[in-house]
Amino acid sequence: MSTSINALFSATTASSTATATKWKPAGGAAEAEGTWKAASDAGSSAGSAALAALKGEDSVELSGLAKSLTGVAGKVFASIGSKGRAMLEDFVKSGKMTEKDVALGLRQMATNAVKNRFLNERVPDEEDQAWSEKSLAANKAQKTQMDRMGKAMAAMNEVRTAAYAAYDKDQDSEAFMKRMAPANERFIAETADINREMMETAGGNPGDVMLQTINYFLKKGESEFSKLDFGAEAEGGEGGLLASRNAKGEAAANLMSTLGFTAKYYKNGLAEYAAGVDIPGIGRGQVDKSHPNPADFEPSAKEEAEAAGLPPPPTTVLTTSQTPGLQGFAKVIQDARDSLDATYTAMAKEGKGVNYSDPTGKDVERLFGGFDRRSLHAIASNKDGTFSKNEQEAAQSVMARQQKQAMDAADPLGTDKAAAYRAGVKFLDEASQEEKESVNWSVQRAALQYSYEKTMKETGAPMERLGNGSALASVLKDALEAQDAKTADVMKSVGGKVMGGEGTGYVSDLKSLSLFRDFLPNLSVRGAGGPMSVTV
Repeated sequence: MSTSINALFSATTASSTATATKWKPAGGAAEAEGTWKAASDAGSSAGSAALAALKGEDSVELSGLAKSLTGVAGKVFASIGSKGRAMLEDFVKSGKMTEKDVALGLRQMATNAVKNRFLNERVPDEEDQAWSEKSLAANKAQKTQMDRMGKAMAAMNEVRTAAYAAYDKDQDSEAFMKRMAPANERFIAETADINREMMETAGGNPGDVMLQTINYFLKKGESEFSKLDFGAEAEGGEGGLLASRNAKGEAAANLMSTLGFTAKYYKNGLAEYAAGVDIPGIGRGQVDKSHPNPADFEPSAKEEAEAAGLPPPPTTVLTTSQTPGLQGFAKVIQDARDSLDATYTAMAKEGKGVNYSDPTGKDVERLFGGFDRRSLHAIASNKDGTFSKNEQEAAQSVMARQQKQAMDAADPLGTDKAAAYRAGVKFLDEASQEEKESVNWSVQRAALQYSYEKTMKETGAPMERLGNGSALASVLKDALEAQDAKTADVMKSVGGKVMGGEGTGYVSDLKSLSLFRDFLPNLSVRGAGGPMSVTV
């Protein structure tokens, strides 16, 4: 059976609001603090949700600081232990720091930690390898010089010892100098030869070469880090990672340290945060447990939870899954509506209208750039008719862009489509429960999983078992397999002209797909508790 998959997935919603946004140090008045921009996680309080989860409660009364911290600052706050959190709250309560200053300090610490991970773990290129070889050669030359000098000194000492023994007998200073003269000349000549060989082998003074290498790697690493596109890592709009050398962030972090918030209180938690960041080209990492004095540092929130026999606090963006303490979806819808209306009002006061079709996407970014994924889904799905068609399509476009960014981060050179498809599946699997219940989620996940598995089969590489996602996604993937659909057609169909690019690829009604217009297949599929039926 060889039906065109374009017909199967023909019902996609086009939108001209999709724009390509990378996380680069941003400019402009709204980003004066040098943030990396991303269209999610800005409205979540990671600290609040994590503390609630830690206590095993559905909700918990928190301080103003915990409620105010969002994005990266909220994640770091949620990761550090209770003593560190209490200290930061005390800074605010006592007036020593503002909530904004604490957030800036935590963001600076997070940026430094992620950057250090990148510097230590990034894959070296040919230029890096050349510098490494120069440094190794310099180091080897220096060790050879020290070994030869040691032997020369030993030979010199033997002659000196014999000369002193003779002097003790004859007390003849002139004879002593004559005995030492050949050894001194030999030592001077050998030292010159040793140093000459060292300089030639090392290509200069070894210390200078090794210092130049260190400076090269620091400068190269800083440059490469500034180019990273964190994409769907969703560090949280204006609450995200800071640009390198951010003066305000460094000042805030230094003030926190001066007030007593030292590595003792945050090292373990910050290490867990940094290890959980999906760095493009590197991925997530592992926490280094090899510190010789672990007792010198307070336990992280995760370690405290483990010691208390409680589930670990969330370590990913808290608004992409159902989390204890997460506000109800009706509140999410209302907050999104209020936020849009407030922005419309502000733009009107500035004498600006809203241009949804502007190819630069400036208005869309201003309106939707601060929403977390759950809020974007609330707008895109529009279950209770709260949002306009333009608003729905804009939110759908931003969601598609996030998905594309996650895929691009896994395949930056465009040479490993399977990795991109797998990353797309993983990204969707982090979605909120409300989004997972949508038709669009199942269509997108089915297309991505089918494309991943088909690509892996074609290459013969080992395949990861990705699960079914949902009953409906499983049915749709089976339908694609039955037609032996072409991967390129599948991805083009569910994502507009290109996956996550032009067009949102958003499917709101399964019956709009030609597969279900032409006939209704048997949708009895396997569920967690046995056979289950999916109603279309």
